[in-house]
Amino acid sequence: MPCAVNRNFSCGYLGVPKDYFDSSAGVAHIALLKVPGSAPKSEHLGSILVNPGGPGGSGVLMAERFGPALTKLTDGRYDIVGFDPRGIRSTRPIVNCFGSAFDYELFKAGTVLERGFDLPPDPTSDEGKQHLLDQHRRLLALQETEFKKCAETMGDELRYMGTSTVVRDIEEITRVLDGPEARINFFGASYGTILGAYLVNMLPEKIGRVIIDGVASAPLWANSHPHEWLHQWIENTEDTFQWFLRDCSEAGPKGCPLAHSLNEDPLAIQDRLMLFLDDLYRQPAAVPDALRPGVLTSGMARSVLYASTNQPTTWPVVSSIFAEALSGNLTSLYNAIITPFSSPFRLTQTDLSRAAVSCADSPPYKSEKEWPTAEFMTNKTLYNLEQSPHFGASVSLIEPDGGCQFWPASGKTPERFTGPWNATLDTPMLIISNTADPITPLASGRELNALMGPSSRLLIQNSPGHCSIGSVSACTMGHYRRYLLHGELPENEKLCEVDRGYFPGSERKEVELMSEEERELSGVGEEMALAWAELAREN
Repeated sequence: MPCAVNRNFSCGYLGVPKDYFDSSAGVAHIALLKVPGSAPKSEHLGSILVNPGGPGGSGVLMAERFGPALTKLTDGRYDIVGFDPRGIRSTRPIVNCFGSAFDYELFKAGTVLERGFDLPPDPTSDEGKQHLLDQHRRLLALQETEFKKCAETMGDELRYMGTSTVVRDIEEITRVLDGPEARINFFGASYGTILGAYLVNMLPEKIGRVIIDGVASAPLWANSHPHEWLHQWIENTEDTFQWFLRDCSEAGPKGCPLAHSLNEDPLAIQDRLMLFLDDLYRQPAAVPDALRPGVLTSGMARSVLYASTNQPTTWPVVSSIFAEALSGNLTSLYNAIITPFSSPFRLTQTDLSRAAVSCADSPPYKSEKEWPTAEFMTNKTLYNLEQSPHFGASVSLIEPDGGCQFWPASGKTPERFTGPWNATLDTPMLIISNTADPITPLASGRELNALMGPSSRLLIQNSPGHCSIGSVSACTMGHYRRYLLHGELPENEKLCEVDRGYFPGSERKEVELMSEEERELSGVGEEMALAWAELAREN
């Protein structure tokens, strides 16, 4: 039926087995949104299913936001189909442990789940270690409490949320929409790349054209515990932060208010930011005129700064927010992370939907002796800080993983795929990584490309931020188009540059020399970058 948001789109639900190996488990209802292709039926190439990551992100929202740009990019020859995976947003059953989003937000309010970790100026000192230890103790207690709540309210429903089951849903969606012989076409970003890696290796004979962008390590995800993931994920985080500082310096005060002069030493900008964060650590600040009045802590401010490394299109706004904060006005910075409470009628509890997937996918603990303690996690945080001194303790609000020792459905999923990751595909998949991704490093793209061998090709975009679609590159968009329309692949590790910088006044002169087609591709890339930033805010 027509969607309320746009009557040219189609919305609905597809009933699928909760358990593909036990029909008595009942039915799940997968929410769908289709942006129809505009090409004649004779030129139609099928559907592209999309997933924006998380886990916990809405594919329905992704199709709604990205559908028009992807349709334009592919000359209207595909239907763009988004679906909300198991336990997420509009799909039923949804992971609803607390009754409403409002009740869950009340549970988190003022805790480390909402505020993130405060990082001491010297985390290796006795005082610094003790502070980290106290925070980890509180985090473990909160995780145990919220996951026990999930056990009480959700019970066996939590068994059916794993990635392997979502792969079966993708197969069923494609069969219903395009026919039993149709090939599966898929575009996934962030966690969607893990879903994509599962998909091509579980169902290699059914795969059509698959693009994954911003690659996380599927072997790491499937075969290790969530508290072990972060050190590898943040391999390029500092590279992204330094890119932000350099571009700010080059833009100067007119383009980046954090800079004091044109081409100022980027380290001077960094020092001012770090001094501000250290002062907040020593003395958190009350913000009475905020949307939801409270106290701004260093962990909250650092989390906003880390989140901005994921989305370069937000750099001008974030630099203004921090410039205001450094001058004494903290309201915008506080409101960037603490938003008004949700309506009591909203059900989505994204962090718990994420846990339902990540804890289903990771190996169960053999005994309580294996459970990570607060002391162990403190040492793990110090280890992560060696990888990323500025953000190694500050990723938890963006990537809230862990606590699976308390998850009631751990080890109880009908199916848990663990590899191998080297399936042979009729059409190789296109893997895309960028050079300075703060959470899915280039090394992960190279890892999967090596495992897949001749069944994949890696495209590298020289850019910061999370996923190539966070930046604008006619080169990358051209490879998207040629692959989706013709199955054409770039040479392995082909390098694409971006078309423009991230602050006002940083446009590249080469844009003026673009062909009409390159300008069109760059325009589509801009639409996708803006949609990606908008989707990050909504999810």
